[in-house]
Amino acid sequence: MSVYDLVVVGAGLIGSATARHASQWGRVCLVGPEEPKSRTLDDARDIYGAHYDEGRMTRCIAHDPVWATLCQNSIARYRKLEADSGISFYDEVGALVLGENNSEYMNQNENVIKDQNVKISRLTYAELKKQYPYLNVSSRDYGLYEGTNAGYISPRKVVKAQIQQAKLYGCTFIPEVVNEVSRVVQDGEYYMRITTDSKHILARKVLLATGAFTPFRNLLPRGLELDLKLIPITVAKVEISDLDFKKIKDMPGMVYFGKGTDDWTKAFPRDQTGVICWYMLPPVKYQDGKNYIKLGHFHNAFPTHFTTSKDMKTWFCSTGDKHIVDATADLIGNIVKGVNRVSYHGDCCVITETPTERPYIDMLHSQLGVAIGGNGYGAKSSDEIGRIAAAMVLKNEWDSTIPRTVFQARFKDVDSKL
Repeated sequence: MSVYDLVVVGAGLIGSATARHASQWGRVCLVGPEEPKSRTLDDARDIYGAHYDEGRMTRCIAHDPVWATLCQNSIARYRKLEADSGISFYDEVGALVLGENNSEYMNQNENVIKDQNVKISRLTYAELKKQYPYLNVSSRDYGLYEGTNAGYISPRKVVKAQIQQAKLYGCTFIPEVVNEVSRVVQDGEYYMRITTDSKHILARKVLLATGAFTPFRNLLPRGLELDLKLIPITVAKVEISDLDFKKIKDMPGMVYFGKGTDDWTKAFPRDQTGVICWYMLPPVKYQDGKNYIKLGHFHNAFPTHFTTSKDMKTWFCSTGDKHIVDATADLIGNIVKGVNRVSYHGDCCVITETPTERPYIDMLHSQLGVAIGGNGYGAKSSDEIGRIAAAMVLKNEWDSTIPRTVFQARFKDVDSKL
């Protein structure tokens, strides 16, 4: 049996990026299921991905300097990946972060902008109303607008581009679910064995990029459990006409953190102080040819988290929480005025949250690494997370200006790593 230098388990955004970068330095195999044709409870499949979508916000503005750096380094490579692969996935429509004057959240964003020299325009309430007359926000609010290096990406197409380029560098792609990763001895040497339903694969090293499904297969050393919370997210996608699309064609991606206006629906999730947080994509054309505005809640607004594979499958086979879908569709109508709702539907996802609010990019032992924990920010930063992880596991190098300790894994059952 041939031996790979590295097997990357998980073919989502982070795993595919890791495979592309690592394939330039060694013999690599990427193992993970492709997007399913359907998602129903009758299907045998119980592993899904977070990239089955056409729109994720991307921007350099951030309230956390770590995520700002990860995203800036990823965005810098978007256009080259598009050119190399021939797959367009990035629309540079800009990003607008909205919130109340002198609020902690907006001050954090402004501090990061200043420290990292992110080019933005500061828009007062009056300037917001002039530039975006259809936008209904509070007179207490203002905006931070990033016109370049910001917009949205198609996560589905990003993964396609990453895998295509990894293959060109010689990567083997096996579209199967990994059931077990174990350490074995062969001819007096330690190897990693990766087991799917149909085959065993041997490698010198393994990198797990398995996201929210990490706990539900035998992937980690016995007795080791990563400290993760699996948070359900519900979004609504509101269909608008081509005519209305033209009315708001200058709409950037938006993030909001504040109290909102009096006419925003009270049914949308808020915290105990009445703060409402959301992100909203501009109209994006989906595979059915229709234009949808998508809005979702922040993960800290929803206290539920999953602990079983059955719960995860049931959720991914659903269209989200119906109450939140209805409230979200109403909220889109509250925020974007003068646009008619043709139809709407819900969708769902799961965020992998770490207690550090940063991804885990770490070695669990000399032959097993992880790159897990998007915390709701992973899509736009996935290429840089994958690059750092690839260098860490395959080259034994820490190739980032961010200290390695920032990404150190934490565990539920033990206090120290192997």
